[in-house]
Amino acid sequence: MKICLFYPENVFASWYACGGYVSCLRRMGHEVLNVPFPGNCYQKNSAQIQDIKYPLFHDINSCDVVILAYLEHIHGWLETIYGIESWEKHIEVPVIARFDESFDRTDLGLPSLWNYLKRWAKYYSFPAIQDAEQFGGDWLPYGADTDIFTPYPGFLQKEKAYRLAFIGTMYLKRTDYARNLLLYLKVPFNHNTVLIQDLSGFRFRDQTELLAENYRQIKVFFCLPPMSNLLVCKVFEAMACGAFMMFPRLQGKAAKNLEIFEDKKHLVYYELGNFKENVDQIHYWIENQHEREAIASNGCEEVLTEYTLERMFEKLLAPVTTSSLSSWIQDIQETQMI
Repeated sequence: MKICLFYPENVFASWYACGGYVSCLRRMGHEVLNVPFPGNCYQKNSAQIQDIKYPLFHDINSCDVVILAYLEHIHGWLETIYGIESWEKHIEVPVIARFDESFDRTDLGLPSLWNYLKRWAKYYSFPAIQDAEQFGGDWLPYGADTDIFTPYPGFLQKEKAYRLAFIGTMYLKRTDYARNLLLYLKVPFNHNTVLIQDLSGFRFRDQTELLAENYRQIKVFFCLPPMSNLLVCKVFEAMACGAFMMFPRLQGKAAKNLEIFEDKKHLVYYELGNFKENVDQIHYWIENQHEREAIASNGCEEVLTEYTLERMFEKLLAPVTTSSLSSWIQDIQETQMI
């Protein structure tokens, strides 16, 4: 298929927002009209947009389908360039919206925007099951790009450099949590981001390959609490590299997100806020190598089998497979005849 892909280019978001989605779709044999926006947050009167040529409606309609990735972050750009009224009037091909956050992330105010956001697309994909249930879209967990995120051959026998680590943005919620853990920890806790840049800017592919290399060097990956209530993409990527994963146990309706991975079989869940208990778990899993490595191996196999980025896209595009697309075109033709 020919796919028009909109997304925000954001070095702090994930490999997905730095070329990963494009690379995977092309690897799958699709032709991609690649439309990155300059960052997550649109600012009115931004000079960033003035020198960029975005596709016209004619160009978009030459594609078989449009994917609006990270819609909660790019709707400002879309509104400025196209406008929702014109978009609804002129877009003639199916549009799939893919969200990246959960709607209960408090700083984005997404529930109040839903009636507006849903106008941009016909199909909706949510990484959080509670949102799919509430808004009627498809629940689709993340997938790891196994072109990069793969384990060493014989990875369980490899010596690892870091006993305990986290890689990701250290916003206040995570900084506070790490500070509380350090009150009890008896081992170093390495936490940072992985970035590579030169005079031309960030080197997305290089830094992602280095990120994967770091994941392979970690005995216990302790995933500090995310802003959204879901299994974030780094869970799948780190597990695909063979890292042993500890992830916070989500509460309420969001707890259903965790059902795809079994506790103490694929990873280990920890209770939020029980810092002394969290640290006791960390020490246990560092010390019990064979048990830890068995779980890491199971988790790695599960991701590489069931949760690859290719499989995610196959499910994302399922509403517009050949049969669905033919029905869509027929509906458009009949509407035009009326």
